[in-house]
Amino acid sequence: MRDKTLVDTSVWISFFRQMDSPVSLKLKDLLRNGQPVYTGVIATELYRGAKTAKETAVLDDLLSSLECLPATEEDFRGAGHLGYALAHKGLTMGTVDLLIARIAMANNATLFSLDAHFTAIARHSALRLY
Repeated sequence: MRDKTLVDTSVWISFFRQMDSPVSLKLKDLLRNGQPVYTGVIATELYRGAKTAKETAVLDDLLSSLECLPATEEDFRGAGHLGYALAHKGLTMGTVDLLIARIAMANNATLFSLDAHFTAIARHSALRLY
């Protein structure tokens, strides 16, 4: 079974903006190995950032080729518990970041992100970063 890598919005944005950057080259390797996955909230963020119908069509093609990790009731509750635990350590994280981290952990996926919030979450949880 292949390792799953949940690719965060920040990485996809970097990939589409500069396809020869080090981040993009890493993502291309993951794509060749069939590792990237996404989740609904990441798709929502990507579509919100699209500027043209052509960009949304590219997203349609891309996302239809990748596995989508569902967000379950347990994930929403788990994200809330994670946020509660982090808050009691003095860390305030956004709801979307907590949900993405929870979905990655629940699916035993590594998270590939450029967002520093996830580094903090990983320090205090079972989140694995790429």
